[in-house]
Amino acid sequence: MANLYAILGVPRTASAAEIKSAYRRLARLYHPDVNASPAAAEQFALINQAYRTLANEERRREYDQIVTARTTRNLQAQAERIAHRVHFEESAERIVVDWLNKERQERDVRGKAIYTTVTLFLSTFMVAMTRPTLFEMGGSMTRVALLILFATGVWHLFGSLALYFDFFTYQAGKRTRRRQSRSLKPFNRTVAWTFVVGGYLVSFMTGLLIGNLTDDFASTHTFEESLSSTFWKVVLYPPMAVLVVDTIYRINLRLEN
Repeated sequence: MANLYAILGVPRTASAAEIKSAYRRLARLYHPDVNASPAAAEQFALINQAYRTLANEERRREYDQIVTARTTRNLQAQAERIAHRVHFEESAERIVVDWLNKERQERDVRGKAIYTTVTLFLSTFMVAMTRPTLFEMGGSMTRVALLILFATGVWHLFGSLALYFDFFTYQAGKRTRRRQSRSLKPFNRTVAWTFVVGGYLVSFMTGLLIGNLTDDFASTHTFEESLSSTFWKVVLYPPMAVLVVDTIYRINLRLEN
């Protein structure tokens, strides 16, 4: 629908006299008797149409109602489009933020898991090789402190392993969505436990063998005796080492963040 007020060059608040005056002025410019241009004849027809509508009070009121309703619908449609765009942008932003948070969480958990397992294997290897005598040489207070540290380390170690297993592993017999579960949790829990236990035992035996080759312990003791005397040490000390290293790593993470 053409804007009749714009055709006559008057505002919507124009009075009847202003509309009539504008019509007369434009008619003198575009009347076919004074302006032979084809465009002038078309413009003169529009001017006449606008004047016939706006000069009549009832027609003008109906026209204003139609324009107002159409403007309202346009504004509502525009508002809906803006709302949809804002909703889409917010949804996209949430997806990106959630993805970044998930990536950051996965990176942090993966880093902790690497530190925990490497510390467990390396400390087991070092204890089996060096056979520390701190517990035997220490007094009663030292032994109590070591036992408390050991209990805390065991609780921390198994709690950390449980967290890593829940985050990275799946139980083959309890999966409902095979492909989705495998993509989110790439490792089988049985395989993960086999890796941890196997790595611990390999570290223990390797350290024990190297320790026997580098000192004179094997000259006075059989392999079975050295195995039994070292086994309780690789149970006692590695959880302490894991606790200390993990604590330092987490403090470092907090300082970086």
